[in-house]
Amino acid sequence: MKKLSIVLVVLFVFSLLLCSAAYADTLMPKRTEVHPDRLVKTASYARILGYNEAENTLTVELIAPEVFDYADVYALKAGDKIFANGMEVTIETLAWDDWKEILWINDGDVCLIKDPDGDYCTENSNDHVWHVTARLECPVREHLLLMDNVDELSGGMLELPRVFAADETIAKVQAEQAAEYNRLAVNNVYVVFDGEGDLAVIHRFYVPWQ
Repeated sequence: MKKLSIVLVVLFVFSLLLCSAAYADTLMPKRTEVHPDRLVKTASYARILGYNEAENTLTVELIAPEVFDYADVYALKAGDKIFANGMEVTIETLAWDDWKEILWINDGDVCLIKDPDGDYCTENSNDHVWHVTARLECPVREHLLLMDNVDELSGGMLELPRVFAADETIAKVQAEQAAEYNRLAVNNVYVVFDGEGDLAVIHRFYVPWQ
């Protein structure tokens, strides 16, 4: 058993070395570091997956868009490789729009769109490619608020959000959790943590597909 364990460790290390070598010359997304123990006064895009009644917690996935450094994107050329949307792609063609806001790689196999910071996000079916950065069980505090910018009847955007208290937020999350389509888990939420690191605000914003 001990020899088998050693062999497995060696094979694992070897596979890591192979992966590192394979991606050594491949453009990778920028790293997004999230520290679940350092959430004081921070905000993050998120998915609200459900409510745990026994623990009085909300299951929250923190997510971030896949982003590439603008200088690295500008330097791309045919023959280079990019790791996007979970795949390594060898670049055959690159096509920019007139303002360098959008880059199509291999006739749209990969689409990169300029973000407000000047870097480039991977686009997929009119949405960003998102990566889960953390999954948390967040205690529901009395001061928790849900701010909802989406009209429940029309699905359109409200000028000002409706505001729900903690108990109303729980009821809303439970209803979405039980539904076939969870409208709080479709990349349309950001969350805010307060000065104690507790979940304080859930803000649902308008997206056309919800």
